[in-house]
Amino acid sequence: MPYLIESNNELMALNELIRIIIRKGEKNGNYFELLNCLLTIDYNRTDWMDYCKFIDNIIAIGGAITRHGWKKATLVYTTLRDRQAKPSYLKRLVQYPDKPRKLSKITTINQLKKIAYELSSKPGLSNLSFVIFRPSDLYDLFRPGYVPCPIAGDFKFRHGKLYLNVMFRTCDALAVAFADIYYLRKLQLDVLELSKKISTCDLIKNGEPGQLSLYFSRTYIEKKKRIKDKTISYSIDTMGIVKELLKEIKKKTKLKKQ
Repeated sequence: MPYLIESNNELMALNELIRIIIRKGEKNGNYFELLNCLLTIDYNRTDWMDYCKFIDNIIAIGGAITRHGWKKATLVYTTLRDRQAKPSYLKRLVQYPDKPRKLSKITTINQLKKIAYELSSKPGLSNLSFVIFRPSDLYDLFRPGYVPCPIAGDFKFRHGKLYLNVMFRTCDALAVAFADIYYLRKLQLDVLELSKKISTCDLIKNGEPGQLSLYFSRTYIEKKKRIKDKTISYSIDTMGIVKELLKEIKKKTKLKKQ
């Protein structure tokens, strides 16, 4: 059964994603697992800034679970170094190991630069796409979970707005989804800003961020999360954390309405 979640902002998107997994997710061993889920998030600058500020609360509530998740996401989205646990997503975006047949001088493809350049001159273009996954990842598998979670994405500029759609093979909704939402929204904003800087087109110059849509082939929450911290390994019951996080989000959204 497919699931569609439409949210006004990033914080409510996280709230609704977690809730639907707990309510509708299939119990599969240690997991509440949901297949075929589309999460679509509107953009509002004030709500986005509120979400950025709320990330510290998420990390504090989730403790080791969200702290480790944020650290791992930050490494793959912001650094160029590949690690045994995961390859660098940023490196795949700006130094993808592929070579165009027509341009022999190019040995490393910068997907984001190409997208921003094409967008700046041809806003309606339909091939503003990027990939993070490589087929060789399936063979490398240096560690479990090595294959990138976000596989590919696509930008579309329509009605004066830049939309970003990203496909995930899997996503840990409690530990990492909040970071994925943050870094992919930031990617959307960065590409739009770069395009504005180099564009002479008024349509782009006046462009705004549109919806961020994340399609999860699989998303889940573990009932008990195994944490490895240096030489220490221990298990955490996540249900208490889930309840506390949802409670804090509810409080935040109520205060905002008042």
